[in-house]
Amino acid sequence: MNRRSVVITLIIILVAAGGYSLTYWQQLRKSRQWLEEMSGKDDKQASAAMEQLATRGVKVYQPLVELAHSSEPEARWRSAVMLGQLGQPKAAEVLLPMLDDPEVTVRAAATEALGHLGIEDAAGKVGQLVANDQEKLEVRISAARALALIPDEAAVPQLAGALAYQPAVDEEATDDSWQLRVEVAWALGAAATTEAIEALAQRLTNAREPDARVRTATAYALGDAVTQSGSAEEGGAASALDALLEASEDETGDVRVAAIDSLLRVSWPKEQSDRVEQVLEKAKSDPHYWVRQAVTEES
Repeated sequence: MNRRSVVITLIIILVAAGGYSLTYWQQLRKSRQWLEEMSGKDDKQASAAMEQLATRGVKVYQPLVELAHSSEPEARWRSAVMLGQLGQPKAAEVLLPMLDDPEVTVRAAATEALGHLGIEDAAGKVGQLVANDQEKLEVRISAARALALIPDEAAVPQLAGALAYQPAVDEEATDDSWQLRVEVAWALGAAATTEAIEALAQRLTNAREPDARVRTATAYALGDAVTQSGSAEEGGAASALDALLEASEDETGDVRVAAIDSLLRVSWPKEQSDRVEQVLEKAKSDPHYWVRQAVTEES
């Protein structure tokens, strides 16, 4: 290679290096701008900034860790949300202490983030949150969602207790506790233990659970639990079948749809097949369109 070629090559390398450096610093400046916007009071601007930061992946991990210790609650809960999305298990070291944060939004965000990351070691603490009647409903709901993602047999008794949670409220007050029981039902369905199945089955009646939305979720969750348990001949399956057969007669159509769906998804033992077939045959003439459709699609 002659001298002229060497000079040209060096120029090309320097130009390329300069372009890379310029791009790097531009990206760094943008990231800093988005981190500032994410920490602000403007929810719309913060949401847009979080979307942009998510495209940077693990490059923004350390700045998010720093924001998790901010004095501003908005910065802390948003950083918790993003840490849960980055998929870095080491974020648990930051998120676990946030479960004791004085701000409700921070505790809720950290709880769900641990669930998204699949941090099984967090299940014990999360189970305590879902069972704590003194904890804010928002946090308990997040805890139930997390336990649906990190099922833990030890948390089943706590979930079972939360499934029966109905606070005393004034006649004019709105009771949103049904949202907690819906999420708890899904978490019990994911746990799929005998105790979880029994808890769901016991709750699936009008007398025990007054809210149709909860009964609907419970019926679906029962189908999930029995299916995941691997056998419809043991482990509380008899209770599940009785509950689903009763739910197929529920006054609310959506509950009947859920019950029929679960009955169809499980391979019940032969000695119970006649009872199931009778219910399915009756469902073909149910006044609710989606009940009839559920049976027809499986036929």
